[in-house]
Amino acid sequence: MPDRDRQDALQGDLAKEYRRGVEAPSEDLAEALLALYGRIRRTLLTGKSDEVTASQTAALGRLLRYGETTVADLARAEGVRPQSMGATVQALVDLGFVERRQDPTDGRRALVRATTEGARARQDAWSARTHVLADRLAALPEADRDTVARAVAVLLPITEA
Repeated sequence: MPDRDRQDALQGDLAKEYRRGVEAPSEDLAEALLALYGRIRRTLLTGKSDEVTASQTAALGRLLRYGETTVADLARAEGVRPQSMGATVQALVDLGFVERRQDPTDGRRALVRATTEGARARQDAWSARTHVLADRLAALPEADRDTVARAVAVLLPITEA
């Protein structure tokens, strides 16, 4: 059975078991949650209107959340090679979303930070994705939206571990 069919079957089985009051194994839940995450991500990417890649979006988001840093530290935080992050940052510099400056305490190092234009582009992209997802959620019955809200509240702590 192809992966997508297997994931659909697993999610369907989990939903049936939940309705019957059967506890689902953690590994099955984890697999279903990862598959759902991928499907949501792909759904949101299909409506994407900018030219910024996922890795560029992640790097820009981290710079906006945590502030100025080196490319090496940014690569470490994102779990990629410094060379890959260097290319990602250069693309963001070319778009005007990030700027480089010499480190005032160590002239051999460069620091990178998001620009006002980068913050605006990130906010516009976030708003567009939020709108797509909000429209999809609005189409659900109220009881299902309540269930989604409870699931978000339950799942949030596992991201903070």
